[in-house]
Amino acid sequence: MAADPDTKRPAGVPERRRADAVRNEQAICDAAMRLLASRPEATMAEIAAACGLGRATLYRHFATRDELVAAIQRQAVDAGAAALDAAELDQGDARDALRRAIFALVGVGDRYRLLARQTALDPRLLEHQPAVAGRLLALIRRGQDSGDLRGDLPPEWILPALAGLLVLALRSMADARFSNELAAERVASTLLAGIAA
Repeated sequence: MAADPDTKRPAGVPERRRADAVRNEQAICDAAMRLLASRPEATMAEIAAACGLGRATLYRHFATRDELVAAIQRQAVDAGAAALDAAELDQGDARDALRRAIFALVGVGDRYRLLARQTALDPRLLEHQPAVAGRLLALIRRGQDSGDLRGDLPPEWILPALAGLLVLALRSMADARFSNELAAERVASTLLAGIAA
């Protein structure tokens, strides 16, 4: 196998990140989440100060604010996938499992509510996140096969409807209009009223 002349690694072998680089990136994202949730206009310099790193270190990890927000968004998707795993979506009635999925995703959204202020949340976003969308589509299909959910609505219609409600819940929580619990309950009752058999 040929080596990459710039790194002395065999071609095709991904670069291994140093542990301190991974820790710094996580510290930046954590500090940015806290700061941007309370002060959406905070600058990159303020974010660097909040995480105790120099601006040069911050910019080595994230050249722009958009890159930083995108990294936080990726973390949110990963957290959503983990929350769906914990919700045991293959257990019990599909309606109950869908309710658990909604509460799990709203719980994750509560931690990442700054994204409602930092990004244009698009209900189609969920469709491009297979770690989350695949699990939800499988659950919807299971519910339709069992007769728990309406079979006349395509799962590809139901998924963006759910995503749109989740976006609305996230924005409502970010504006402090709804608590986490109330937002999840409203998403669940609205969706299930429309798709339950």
